[in-house]
Amino acid sequence: MKCQWSYWPIIKFLVPLALTIVVQDSAEQALNRGMTSATNSTQVLASFGIGYNLIKFATGPLMEIKHSGLVQVHSIADSIQVVFCVAGFAGFIGAFAVLINFTKLGYYVVDQLYSVDVVVSSMTKQCIFYLGLYPLIDGTSWIYSGILLQYKYSVIVGGASLADIFMQIGVIAALLQIPKASLESIIVPIIALYVGCIVRFTIVMTGYFVCVHRKMKALPLGDPKDRLTALKVIWFWWPLGLVQAIQRISRPIVNVFVARDLKGTDQATIALAVLTVTYPVGRVPWGWLNELKAIAPAFSKEALMVDGPSNRVTPKRIRIHNIGALSFSVLIMLIIFWIPGIIVTFLISVIGVEDWMADLCIWPLRIFTFFAFPVATRAHLTSWLLVYKETRIVAPSALVRLICLIVALLVLPLCGVHGASHGIGALLASFCGEAITVACGSACYHFRLVIIMLFNICHMVLFILVDIIASV
Repeated sequence: MKCQWSYWPIIKFLVPLALTIVVQDSAEQALNRGMTSATNSTQVLASFGIGYNLIKFATGPLMEIKHSGLVQVHSIADSIQVVFCVAGFAGFIGAFAVLINFTKLGYYVVDQLYSVDVVVSSMTKQCIFYLGLYPLIDGTSWIYSGILLQYKYSVIVGGASLADIFMQIGVIAALLQIPKASLESIIVPIIALYVGCIVRFTIVMTGYFVCVHRKMKALPLGDPKDRLTALKVIWFWWPLGLVQAIQRISRPIVNVFVARDLKGTDQATIALAVLTVTYPVGRVPWGWLNELKAIAPAFSKEALMVDGPSNRVTPKRIRIHNIGALSFSVLIMLIIFWIPGIIVTFLISVIGVEDWMADLCIWPLRIFTFFAFPVATRAHLTSWLLVYKETRIVAPSALVRLICLIVALLVLPLCGVHGASHGIGALLASFCGEAITVACGSACYHFRLVIIMLFNICHMVLFILVDIIASV
């Protein structure tokens, strides 16, 4: 019984974070609902889709700054250093948004790259400009989310994210009751994004000042040489940010290759529609496994204790818990995606797709079953690299992922795989390549530690032998 209860702190820590990931895709559907009521809904959807995705791509790396708060921040001075880094990066994105809206840079980024008409181009530039302040609020909230996770307040972090999502849905529902909101529908999702983000920021900051600030203030000041600097933050964060950026750009690359493979036919449109439906649905059972990255850093102090209570969280128990989480995810997907009729009924009755499209979604969703293995492996290994502050080891995995993705997108059609299965299969190959690279990097790091330890032991034994011989 004691052994079973020793897993409860990990489960209690993970569940709020996992729940947040599970419901996150609902927010994007709500944002889309906020634009479909306009008379020019197609133009509004296209404009917001381009503008929001560009901002999401730019701000994606800021999500990883929470790991800096989780691992590196141990004092108020440390948190200020991380805030300065986020402010600098967010300021760069904000300046980029201003330049796109008011200079010819917008012509090259929007008009030339996406080949859109004048109306869509103008609305897209406005959307990017309006979202220019979003990265600063979003990034700052991630810093203090990481600090809260360090003190195991995952309930506050998860609650803040859920409040963000539900607030977006509520704001859109309220604004759609105002006639003017339907006329200026591009403003509706932007207001919803800001309100949701500000609510999340407020909850996180309130939780920090109520639960953590006094504890951090009471901690003794360490050696000035060990204090966190902006350079240390950047050196720790950039590999994680690079991986996140490559992950964000993977889906657009898949869409381009899948569409080009079918050469602009009706099948290309159908394949893109199937990808749009299957990705958020297929991601729900395994997407939360990414949050396994936070477990080892949060419990590292007690996990790495030489002597401690028998029911403490140990590396072995973290490993067993993560294997259990992987098994649970795979079991859910085997039930939902592989038992005939379940997923088709869900797609038709809940998502609202037609029967023929639901049938086309079956095999792409079944491929998602295998995503859990590379995702859980990568998350578990990365969590320990975070503990040892060796994030540079994950940097090559971003390049390998991109290479595997492009190679798979080129090779799979030659093997007779087309449509949505082509795109999802290529994503699976990229995930596996990334996980294998992280595993190899982690193995090399631990092998190096073993070599250093053996060298130190040999050096000590040799020193003792020399001392004995000299005494004789």
